[in-house]
Amino acid sequence: MKNFKPCKICSSPGNGCHFGVDACRGCTSFFRRTIVQEKKYFCNEDETCNIQNLALDMSQKCRKCRFDKCLEAGMRKEAVQKNRDSYGSRKEVTLIPSPSTGNRLKFPVPSLLLEPIGNNYSHLESVRLVVHLDEGTSMFTKRTPKRHTFKDTNKLMHIEYGIVKDWVLNSFPHLCDFPPDQRDILLRHFYLQFFILEGGFLACKNGRNDVWFLPNGDYIDCQNLATFYTDPDKPQMIPSETSAQMFKGSCTGCRRMVTCPMLRENIDQFEFLALTAMILFETGLEGQSKSCADTCFKIKNTVQRELLQYYATKRTEEYSLRMGNILSILPSLQRATYKMLDDMELIHLMNSHDSGRDSSFYKYFLQQG
Repeated sequence: MKNFKPCKICSSPGNGCHFGVDACRGCTSFFRRTIVQEKKYFCNEDETCNIQNLALDMSQKCRKCRFDKCLEAGMRKEAVQKNRDSYGSRKEVTLIPSPSTGNRLKFPVPSLLLEPIGNNYSHLESVRLVVHLDEGTSMFTKRTPKRHTFKDTNKLMHIEYGIVKDWVLNSFPHLCDFPPDQRDILLRHFYLQFFILEGGFLACKNGRNDVWFLPNGDYIDCQNLATFYTDPDKPQMIPSETSAQMFKGSCTGCRRMVTCPMLRENIDQFEFLALTAMILFETGLEGQSKSCADTCFKIKNTVQRELLQYYATKRTEEYSLRMGNILSILPSLQRATYKMLDDMELIHLMNSHDSGRDSSFYKYFLQQG
């Protein structure tokens, strides 16, 4: 891991040189949006606010003095790429009639939010090849997929959360501006939904639904769930066949409500990433502040506009119907996630499978149920 210098604006841990200055992700994103959206700030004091007061969240600090500090530290306005941040602005949409294709939406601005995330997702896949590499094997050797047990998936999800969290924070710099408690609410609500959604996307890539594809290349055998609830290392309080009957609702529900609709629509990566952004920037969550919800609402609007733009470019027929079908997966995904949460809670209450060090990890997600 690189040892970056502290941020010259707020003294937080740095993230490299941005716009000519060693800065953190939050201050970098703040400076970029200020320039792109031509924002004007006003100080309620005498323009001498202490931006480097680490006891305060950035949401509590003066934006006028923060921006002045950015300029004082040497951040260059001309280094900011215009039109990179777009969630706060509405793009012009015009209907152009065509004798061959009917009315088609034409967007004058290319996708600014989702396309870069696609590049980061490719990097995420590369990182996984290294992180999940079996001990003693070469990363150049083709890995043979392994059938997972409950214990295997516990360990995988624990590792994956850290990887996915880093990917999300690097792909969506808007998150860095949220106070830590708001960021935590979004990530806790997001991860299990993403785990299920990505399983559906991997099913689309592989063109099959008889197994649950996992992000490390392994799988859960949905046709023989008793193997999933088998622990070869210790006696089980409940027979694996009984556990499979009790908890099969999570697997069958995810496949029926999420994977099957995704396979039916043959969802591609751009659509998958659009759904990913939609579940990350959810609104109406318990404990969510109005400021956080307002920003999430704007970002979700941008995602939908870029999805429309994508259909206008790639698909010329019934794009509105397809978009409706794609977005209708979201409430089904939420129901499938709640079912998984219920089963997770029941498993821990019955202590039928000892999750060991992962216990606090799962309790973290059970808070959203």
